[in-house]
Amino acid sequence: MLFGRTEEINRLNEYYDGTGNSLVMLYGRSNIGKTALIREFIKGKKAFYYNSALASEKEQIELLAENMISAGLVEDYEYEGIKELASDDTYAQYAHLLKNTAKIDSDTKLIVIEEFQNIVKNNKNFMAVIDDLVRGKFYNDKVMVIVTSSSVSWVENSMVSAIGNHAMAISTFIKLKELTFVDIVRMFPHHSVLDDMVIYAVTGGVPGYLCQFSDRLTLRDNIVTNVLKNGTMLRSAGSDYIKEELRETSLYNTILYCISSGENKLNELHAHTGFGRDKISVYLKNLIEREVVEKIYSYDYGGKEYTKKGLYRIKSGFTEFWFRFIYPNESQLNILEPEEFYDKYIAQYIYGFAKEAFVKVGTEFIQLLDSMNRLEIKISRMGRWWGKQGDIDIIACDTDDKYLVGKCNWDSETFTFMMFEELMLNVAQAGVGSDYIYLFSKDTFDDELRSFAKDNANVKLISLKEL
Repeated sequence: MLFGRTEEINRLNEYYDGTGNSLVMLYGRSNIGKTALIREFIKGKKAFYYNSALASEKEQIELLAENMISAGLVEDYEYEGIKELASDDTYAQYAHLLKNTAKIDSDTKLIVIEEFQNIVKNNKNFMAVIDDLVRGKFYNDKVMVIVTSSSVSWVENSMVSAIGNHAMAISTFIKLKELTFVDIVRMFPHHSVLDDMVIYAVTGGVPGYLCQFSDRLTLRDNIVTNVLKNGTMLRSAGSDYIKEELRETSLYNTILYCISSGENKLNELHAHTGFGRDKISVYLKNLIEREVVEKIYSYDYGGKEYTKKGLYRIKSGFTEFWFRFIYPNESQLNILEPEEFYDKYIAQYIYGFAKEAFVKVGTEFIQLLDSMNRLEIKISRMGRWWGKQGDIDIIACDTDDKYLVGKCNWDSETFTFMMFEELMLNVAQAGVGSDYIYLFSKDTFDDELRSFAKDNANVKLISLKEL
C-alpha cells in the first residue's frame, strides 16, 4: 500500500485525464519514493518506462533502444536505421526512437523517463526531442511525459540553465517530500504512539528507509535488525547519501558530526574542525542545497538582544541518527553484537533523540488545522524563536498581527505550569503576541496548568496520544 501520496497521484491524474500534452517534472531525494509513486500511477495504464543509466551517449541510446524493443515499440530493423544515422546526430537518434511512442496502445501516450539528468548532463539534444514530442511535432495524439530526478540540488539550481528554453515545455513541478507522522502511525499500527514518534525521528519520514522497518518487530529489534546488522541497506545509508551527492566526504562527515554533537554555530565548527570559516561556509552551502543541513533563524520581530543567531541543524532525520550514534562508535559496532551495541550506545538516548521530531509534529498539526480552516487565525507567516534562555517552538501570525505560539515538551513526562510561565517569559523577550497558545506534551499536564487552561479558552493542551 502506498501511504501519503494521494495528492501527488491526483495531480498526475489531472494531467493524464486533462486536455493537451504535458511534461511533468517529478523530483526528490533518493529513497523518497518516486519509483513507487510512478508504479502506482501507471497501474492499469499503457505506458513506456525507461530508467536512464549513468552511461555514455552511445550506450544510453542503445539501452533506450533495447528497452523500446522489449516494450514492442521498436522493431529490430528500425534500430538498425538508427545505426545508419550520423554518430554525432544524437537529436536524430533520440527523435527516431521516441517517435515510436505513437505505438503505445492508449489515447494518451504515457512516457516515463526516470533520472533523466543522466541523459541531459551528457546530451543537450535530448530535451530538444522531449520538447518537440510534447509540442506535438512528431504525431498528433495526446502525450504525457514524466521525467524524474533524485538530484534535488541540480533540479533547483542548475537544470534551467542546463536545458535552456526547453524548460518552458515543463507543465508542472512535483517535489516529493518526506511522509508525515500521521503516515507513520498508519504504517505501524502495532507500535505505541511513542515508538512511532521515534521511528519518525530515526527515518526522517523517508519511504525508502521506512520500508526497511517492520510493524511486527519492536523498536529495538527494528533498529538492531535493519540498521545495525552488516549487509543491511541502512547500515551505511547515512554516509552513502553524502557520498552520492558530494566529494570530499571526510570533510563533510567532520562537519556533520560536529553539528550532530550540538556544535551548531559557525565559530564552534571553526574551533572544532580547524577549517577556515569561508571553507566551512562553502561546505554548509552545499549541504543546505542538498537538504541535508538547514540554517535556522529566529523569528525576526523583536527582542534581538535575547536571540541566538545563525544556527545550523541537520535536517535529514536518518543522517542525524547515523552521525549521532553510528559514526563516532563504528569501531565498537564492528566488534560488538548488534544487540550489545544498541543496549550500550543507543537504548538510553533513543527516546530523547525524538525531541526535534516532536516539534516538527506539533508544527505539522498546526499547519493541518490551518489548511482545514480550523485554526483561530489564518497563518500568513510561521517560524520558531531560539532564545538565550529558552525557545519558542512554534510562532504563527496572521495579517492582523494576531499571534499563535506553541511549546512542545518532550524532555519530561509532565508539562508543568512553571514551564508555561517560562514560555510566557520567552514570548515577552521575543516581542511577539500570545493571543492563542498551544501546548504539546509527550505525556500529561499538571493540575495547575489544566485548571488554568480550563479558565482560559485561548490555551490548548494536547498530549502525544491525542495527536
